[in-house]
Amino acid sequence: MKRLIIAISMVSIFFSSGISCAVDIQIQTGSNFDWWESDKDDRGYQIYVPVQIETEYKDFSFLMITAFTHTNSNLTGIKDHSLSCVVDTKVNFSYEILDKFPADIILGVDFNLPTGRTDLDNDDLMLFMDPDLVSITSLGEGYNINPTLTLAKEWENWAAGVGLGYLWRGEYDFSKETRDYNPGDLFNFTGEIAYSFSPDWQVRLLGEYAYFDKDEVRNADFYQESEFLLIGLGFNHYRTKWDASFNVKGIFRGKSKFQEGALAQDLRTEDRNSYGDEWSTHLSCNYYLNKKTTLKSIIQFLRVNENDYSSDSALFIGKRQMISLAFGIARIFSPRLEGELNLAGRILDDDKNWYHDDDRTYKGFSIGVKLKSNF
Repeated sequence: MKRLIIAISMVSIFFSSGISCAVDIQIQTGSNFDWWESDKDDRGYQIYVPVQIETEYKDFSFLMITAFTHTNSNLTGIKDHSLSCVVDTKVNFSYEILDKFPADIILGVDFNLPTGRTDLDNDDLMLFMDPDLVSITSLGEGYNINPTLTLAKEWENWAAGVGLGYLWRGEYDFSKETRDYNPGDLFNFTGEIAYSFSPDWQVRLLGEYAYFDKDEVRNADFYQESEFLLIGLGFNHYRTKWDASFNVKGIFRGKSKFQEGALAQDLRTEDRNSYGDEWSTHLSCNYYLNKKTTLKSIIQFLRVNENDYSSDSALFIGKRQMISLAFGIARIFSPRLEGELNLAGRILDDDKNWYHDDDRTYKGFSIGVKLKSNF
């Protein structure tokens, strides 16, 4: 509770400053419902209410987001279990340096404030669901700090940007049995370059590299997630009444490291890749019905290849394929109030893996409402 009060106090300071210094403040909230079930009679749902507060003053900006969530899991052979809680609070501060150097500079720092739930019991662990089925998969972590540096430049028909980030992740009790869990820090590098053939067409090439440090439990090496490389290509097309974008991305992972024994202090690199390469495509379209109303549609396809282990290995993960389709409508009600309604459906085919020893098919849907107000 103290952590939440601290976060609210910080927001109060910005509200007071905004009133006296004419700072623009934007508040966004709403509600979202995710539901899914499998062909093995497993099912679950999640309801969450996010709250986002954003403000700017000159070259400074502030963003805070948190959510209240209720998650339910009903798995075959396991009793029905639910949990309601506030998740962690994310806070961002950033400062822009524009038109003073050959490239624009954005300095930022992100904080994760542990207002959520940790130190979970066995029943609560059943609520960690697949990120392709529900929106919120982490109920809580420790204190995290993530400083970032972004450089961006535009010239003629070109635009380019690069970003560097280092995420320091603090220690916390993951569960009743896994205490003093120290997740490894994360370093990532991102880059993007775009070229506009005409006012109507643009092509984008983007990439990201991420490196993970070792996870520790009670100061002993536990696991090290493999580094990965993301490469993407996108096309944007702009018209007066509508616009569309198409993106394709590939993620290529290296080899993770595991303990050799229960009491091992050192990690060994696995013989094969524990995760297969991942491909995703994304096609979205916005149609501007009028100045106040926009219709939206998105179709996505995901494929994750099976990993390099044989099908009889305990580390085998089979292939995964998902297709999802979403529709939405956004409406400007007044200069100070906007709203959005979204509906999405998905089908996921998941081969056997660490979590279930048979092939499964999931289906699910999401419905969400957003309200955004400016002050």
